[in-house]
Parts: sequence; structure tokens; C-alpha cells
Amino acid sequence: MFTRQMALLAALALLPDVTQAGPAPLAGITVRLYNTARIDSGVQQDALAVAARTLAASRLDIRWSMCDVDVACRGVPVHGELIVRLVRGSETIDAEAALVLGEASIGVGTARGVLATVYVDRVETMAARWETDAALLLGRAIAHEVGHLLLATNTHSHRGLMRPRWLPDEIRRNHAADWILTKEESEAIRRRIR
Repeated sequence: MFTRQMALLAALALLPDVTQAGPAPLAGITVRLYNTARIDSGVQQDALAVAARTLAASRLDIRWSMCDVDVACRGVPVHGELIVRLVRGSETIDAEAALVLGEASIGVGTARGVLATVYVDRVETMAARWETDAALLLGRAIAHEVGHLLLATNTHSHRGLMRPRWLPDEIRRNHAADWILTKEESEAIRRRIR
């Protein structure tokens, strides 16, 4: 029987091994995570592992600050900290909106990523409909929205993690190239955060 843990391990194994020789990761990027959706701590931990490993493939060192339990989150965010909140939608949405798993707010005057929101209920619905692990899909959605914050744009690319739509066949086939930042995106992020 193929368990949830086995599915996560198989997906993580597809990502490049960043422990091999190569450029060192950039300085740590702190992401405050507000779990207002109250997802299970095991699912949250698995999703954050997927998101961190996905971004680590681009030499980005993500550090999570859990704001529902971490005392440090009681203060004002410091310069450079990113904020991701996990929420459940309360309104009825149409079929098109149901495909939107998250959104990122970019400060117009500052050209900085400010806040990203991931809709956990939509992720869970999509995962069930397309027969994939919810924690895996949630981790990828988190990584996608963090990508928007780091790139400071809401534009999408034609391939890789930052494409606007994730089709059922792409989710099922689980190709590593579909779930990482492109070389150009990785370079753009490195230029922005140096």
C-alpha cells in the first residue's frame, strides 16, 4: 500500500540534492507562518519540508517561524521577513477561483513582497480531486507564493513552479522540473536579496 509518507518521500527525492558541491545557499530567509487554518501539525510539518526543499533547490535557505507558538512572532516583523498565512475560505467561490490556491501581496511603493495567503481548503479539494497528497500540494503552493514574495511580482512563468495553473496531469506525473524555480527566477531572487 502506497502511504502518504511514501508519496512525500518520493516527491522529495525528485528534487535536486543541494548537499552536493556547488554554491553555498544564500543567507537564511525567515518566513513567518500563521496557521489560521489550523491544519494538523504533521501535515504542516510535511508541507513546510516540501516547500523548504523546493526552494533549497535554488540555493534558498528558508527558516520557518511558527507564529502560533513562537514567542518571536509577537513582535513586529523585521526588515526582510516574509509572511505566509494559511487560511480557509468562508465564501462560496466559482470553479475558476477554486483553482487559485494562493495569492501574494506586493508593496507597490516598495517593490517588496509583503504577505502571501494560501487557501488550505482549495488545496485539500484539489488534492482529493486529483488524487495527490494534500501536504505535498500545500508545500508546493507555499513555495509558489514565497516565490512571488521573493521575486516581488505576481507575474507567472510558462514552466516550473511559478506557472499560473497546475494541471492534473502535471500533478500526477510529478516531474521535478515542474516543481522548481527556473534558472532565471533563481538568479533574479539572488540579485534581489543580496
